[in-house]
Amino acid sequence: MLSANIFYSGYNILFGILSLFLGIGSVFLIKDHKYFRGLFQFQLGGLLILLLTYLSTHEHVLYKIGLNYNFVSFVLMLIAMMTSLLWINAASELYNNTSANKETLTFYISLGLTSCVYYSFIDYGSGRGYHLSAVFTLVGISLLSLSTVLHFWQNRSAGNFLLILSVFMLCGKLIISTYFFKINWLNLNLFTWLWIYIFAVAVVFMRFNIYQTELQKSWNMIDKLNLQINNMIDLSPFPIIISRLTDNRLVLINDKAGYIFGLTKKELHYHKLNDFFVDENNRRQFFEILEKKHEVEDFDLMVCNLVTASPFWLSVSAKPVEYNNEMTLYMAFQDITLRKERENKIQNQADKDPLTMTWNRRYFEKVVPESIKNCIKKHQNFSLLLLDADKFKNINDTYGHKNGDKVLIQLAELCRHSLREEDIVARFGGEEFVIFLDNTDTKTASVVAERLRTTIENSGVTDDEGNIIRFTVSIGVVSSEKTASLEILLRQVDDAMYLAKHNGRNRIAVYDEDAVKNMNKRHKQNRRNNIHPVFQNEENEEFSLLDSYENKIL
Repeated sequence: MLSANIFYSGYNILFGILSLFLGIGSVFLIKDHKYFRGLFQFQLGGLLILLLTYLSTHEHVLYKIGLNYNFVSFVLMLIAMMTSLLWINAASELYNNTSANKETLTFYISLGLTSCVYYSFIDYGSGRGYHLSAVFTLVGISLLSLSTVLHFWQNRSAGNFLLILSVFMLCGKLIISTYFFKINWLNLNLFTWLWIYIFAVAVVFMRFNIYQTELQKSWNMIDKLNLQINNMIDLSPFPIIISRLTDNRLVLINDKAGYIFGLTKKELHYHKLNDFFVDENNRRQFFEILEKKHEVEDFDLMVCNLVTASPFWLSVSAKPVEYNNEMTLYMAFQDITLRKERENKIQNQADKDPLTMTWNRRYFEKVVPESIKNCIKKHQNFSLLLLDADKFKNINDTYGHKNGDKVLIQLAELCRHSLREEDIVARFGGEEFVIFLDNTDTKTASVVAERLRTTIENSGVTDDEGNIIRFTVSIGVVSSEKTASLEILLRQVDDAMYLAKHNGRNRIAVYDEDAVKNMNKRHKQNRRNNIHPVFQNEENEEFSLLDSYENKIL
């Protein structure tokens, strides 16, 4: 039943072709990995056995193409020797992953070739050529069987066990071939099928094991690299935070970041990046730059400590990176609180009056136009107050400039405490203060001005000798109900302030065009006598610093 006759049916022929296809395919499956060099040579030797099986049972085919008996015998013995050579080298590769000793193989090849030539062309017909082929095959398959057993003992796996079965199936093929066909080689039979299929499955198992091992090595390497990255981040001299881009959840912080933000690594996953921001506009600018440029460099960010809730400034550089197979935002910080304090101090020195610490004219001209634009967008009115200390020259002359400065400081302090935080108080120079009232019409502005005037009238400043210095102010009032031009409104509020002085000082006056015209007529009449209408019967003349004001912004 094990003879070649079982392949005479069409099904068996197709099955045999499929088996050969799997055998050849398994060679290509293993040829690209150094671990499988031994298997590759084992399979090549097995395929040479199949070729030898075919040629030994179809010698007449070789004879028909013109080959003589001696050469056919030489070819068959040469194939047997090459098979043995491949199996010997496969045994060495499987045992210690190195090729067989070159000197030993050279001696083996030389002896084999000499024997093949001798028993094919010189002593042909003695039958020793077949015995020599059997010896070649026996030596190769014995060493291969021993190496596969040792290989399995070193690494017990399903693939190596199937490899042993495959080798012993090949041994069984050769033994039964010799028993049934004497020295002749066995045709394709059941042992051939089993050998090929078991070998193919063994290769699949081995490759799966190799891939699994390499995958585990890759994961171990990733874990090692992540550990190194975490150590580098922890050892960084700068605070570092990594957060997820999808939900802004914190993923990683180093000790320095945890210290400045009041956060421990155990509390890390309960917080988002947004928890640290203080200024909403500042936060929005940060993410707008990140979305537009995909990175942020040296951006000044105001943040807070979660424990103390105290705000401070950081310079941040940020960039999206992949961390632990998800997109995250890597941020490195540098504390610039001291620098910001110095900048704010310099800015305050540039924008504030050094005596009264109110805003100066430069700041007023820079900020108020933007506030006016916002009012126009919201369809809101705004108002201006011009406040001037009455007979301030007399205060300086009577009590001295030092006490005059005290009066101005007190005047500025009363303005700040009597108005809203968003109202802008600016000293234009001398004893004049301009006030911008957001979202205020004429009626409301008049109430505010009168309350402020009363507060100032009821206050006083104590000089070095304990005397209380009383002082009053005249306040002009104008609103944007007719015009939103800052230049026009400043001239109108100046006229309104003059009108308040003209009407007796220590009072408020809303801008009235007719009243201002009448006042100006008297002013022209009295100019001939070098007397300002406001200062009739006065020895000293007062004047406004806004008389020559020209607005260059609006």
